[in-house]
Amino acid sequence: MHPPAHRTRQYLFYAFICYFLLFATHRIVLKYQMNRRWESAGAAVLEQLNNPYHKQVNIFLSDDSKRLFDTDQFQIIPYFETPPTQNLPVILLHGTPGGASNLSSLGHSLAGLGRQAIWFDMPGFGELKEISLDFNNLSSESNSEYVFFFLDQLGIDRAHIVGWSNGGAVALHMADEHPDRVASITLLAAVGAQETEGSGSYFFEHAKYKLGDLVLNKLDVLIPHFGILGPSTEREAFMRNFDETDQRKLTRLMPTLETPTLILHGRNDFLIPDWGAEHHHKLMPTSTLIMTPHDHFMPMTEPRETAKHIEEFIARHDEPGVEPLRETIDLAPRHSAFGAMGAVFLEWVHFGPWFVHVLAVAGVSLVLRKLGVAWVVILVGTTELDIGVAWVGLVGAGFARVLLAQKQTSVRAWLGALASPGWMLGIGFILSQTLVRPIGISLGEFGWVLSTLLMAVVLHALPKIFSLRGRRSLHTQWCRLRHHEWWPTLALHGGALPTFIFQSIKHRNPLVFTCCNPGITPGGGVGSESKIESLKGLLASGDPSVLFGIAIPAGPSPDERAACTLELLKSEPKLGGFPTILKPDRGEQGMGVALCKNENDVRAFFEHIKDDALVQRYDEGPHELGVFWVRDPKPGSDLTGRIFSNGYKDTPTLTGNGKHTLSQLIHTHRRCRCQASLHEERFADRLDEVIGSGETITLTRAGNHAKGAIFRDAPELVTPEFERRIDKIANAFVAPNGGQFDFGRFDVRYKDADALGRGEGFAIIEVNGVTSEAVNIYDPDKSVFFAWRTLRAQWRLAYEIGARRRAQGATPMGIFELLSVSRKHLRQRSSY
Repeated sequence: MHPPAHRTRQYLFYAFICYFLLFATHRIVLKYQMNRRWESAGAAVLEQLNNPYHKQVNIFLSDDSKRLFDTDQFQIIPYFETPPTQNLPVILLHGTPGGASNLSSLGHSLAGLGRQAIWFDMPGFGELKEISLDFNNLSSESNSEYVFFFLDQLGIDRAHIVGWSNGGAVALHMADEHPDRVASITLLAAVGAQETEGSGSYFFEHAKYKLGDLVLNKLDVLIPHFGILGPSTEREAFMRNFDETDQRKLTRLMPTLETPTLILHGRNDFLIPDWGAEHHHKLMPTSTLIMTPHDHFMPMTEPRETAKHIEEFIARHDEPGVEPLRETIDLAPRHSAFGAMGAVFLEWVHFGPWFVHVLAVAGVSLVLRKLGVAWVVILVGTTELDIGVAWVGLVGAGFARVLLAQKQTSVRAWLGALASPGWMLGIGFILSQTLVRPIGISLGEFGWVLSTLLMAVVLHALPKIFSLRGRRSLHTQWCRLRHHEWWPTLALHGGALPTFIFQSIKHRNPLVFTCCNPGITPGGGVGSESKIESLKGLLASGDPSVLFGIAIPAGPSPDERAACTLELLKSEPKLGGFPTILKPDRGEQGMGVALCKNENDVRAFFEHIKDDALVQRYDEGPHELGVFWVRDPKPGSDLTGRIFSNGYKDTPTLTGNGKHTLSQLIHTHRRCRCQASLHEERFADRLDEVIGSGETITLTRAGNHAKGAIFRDAPELVTPEFERRIDKIANAFVAPNGGQFDFGRFDVRYKDADALGRGEGFAIIEVNGVTSEAVNIYDPDKSVFFAWRTLRAQWRLAYEIGARRRAQGATPMGIFELLSVSRKHLRQRSSY
């Protein structure tokens, strides 16, 4: 249910007011920040003048160097330098976005180990951010030329190059362009080959960069970001750096480099994945790989340890011609979850085509719903899957749900499908890094499964806690989870799984129970059994308690079928006229069943139901039972069978207090809130009505749990007389194919318990076959263990009776036949 149009307009108005206030505040904050920035800039200049490591070089552009710049003026390039030593200097290149200040701690740590370190801002960043437009190209390849130009100004012929993050791409190009001037390169938590960048696709990644440029540099004037996005010049610089860099070149050149290379990476790097570093090591024959337990920012958080690893490597290569070592030092080994299968799956996730990943994400999301989304989110949060690919796949799945739900005209539905993947991936990324990954690493396969389940719960619950309706929904779901009465069929019947396995082995056939009920096809009533055929079997008993019914075949138009039914109601006294029951020939859980009180109801039924149908005499009850009979008499009994279980079908009611609406009464009732959506749909026109004090509302009269009925265990209603009468009817069952009835549930209505106890005054609506349930398992006052005991006993009897029928010549269904019947059954269910 969505808010009415006037409320939607109200929400939009409030949203506009909030945006206007945010934007006005944002402009004030930016003005204040600009003033503070000028003050900070002045303080920074004074600080740099007093910093012995901060220097600058004045560059007068030659004709050759002018191609790097979009200006004829000289450039002042600031840089940082520790005192020179007898060893080769090391040049530190920062990432994107970033600046020279990011590498100060690492530079001083290297100086402490006797190594001269030089670091500076790349074009468009740090102290050069205000002149980013003066550079013709900001790609990594162009930046490598800039670094060589800078080294020329300092008179440095040969040096070690350390590239952090995007600086790694610059280092690789330097080693390719002038290998004689590069003593070694260190890829410090660095980028590299195209296939390790996000989706692995040049096309997809550059589409992301262009979208980022649109949002950050074109539409930024509409975003109240309060300065969090940083200066516009720096934003333009880093988006240009990404977009103008072609990592496909790196993929081609990395295997050809002969320069000694150290790949120093952190297992917990959430920006550049650890598997990317391992792939780079495979590509580069002259590389050494060191995996640490740190993250992407180890130059700042672990500068001494980082400097130690770098110095130990580059010291070996101060002199040219030293053979590079090919080795792997794993200081943080990672266990591959789910063994070889998990490794193969992750290999596909890392290097498979991005468009296939998009389709897979959409498919998993549609089929497994929140569990599938949680799995995708965890893959993103643990840097196994690209966030852009995941977003496109989840949005596609959201759009598919809108179309499948036929909500194409709902703007709210489309916006939800577009927006929800963003917050799910954002929240999921944070949770994956802080909770999921540690749990998975410490607990192994069980930890990853547990984390996926917990993530699914979080993604399901989080958006609901911000609205009253959502919190009500969560409360309802929690109540349903606590009692087996509301569990899904597979979850509840899972308690009988040991019985299925044992009986299948004992009788050497898992489907021997399908030999039960030769008079009900297919397979004794495993699905899609005909109510018409079963009713004919009951009517053959000649017992007056069986409610008469007549088949209405499919084929003619709805009007013709309605006319035929109306004629039968007039001409056949056994049908009893109006009110009458109309229901599909094949169905369950009350699907498609209609109580027709007049001709219009009959016509409406046939407009909806196109298949074979049944018109049947109506019995007003008002009480209803689910009587489960089995052809397994008690020891010493003269009957042919016995009543295995008896469940009373109660109707839920609500009593008004003169204060609360019907909707409030439903949501505050301990039981009714568990089926709130069902009751709200049925009473949609009365939800806002205040129910008078003492007024009673009957929520349903259907004797079906899925329709709101309450089932209670009622063994006290089974008297010897009643059991004998049911036994007589069951034993006299003769289907049109001549088969008998062995095992299943009678749906019975009666008026008076005393008459019922005498075996009188009741009416049989229908009989259900081998897959019918003993309805007392849904008793809200019984435990799940009672339900499981009942189910185990029920299925043990089904196998034993089926085995006896097999000994008499019956043939069990085959697996493929069962699958075919199940498919047909599900298809028919969907049409109701």
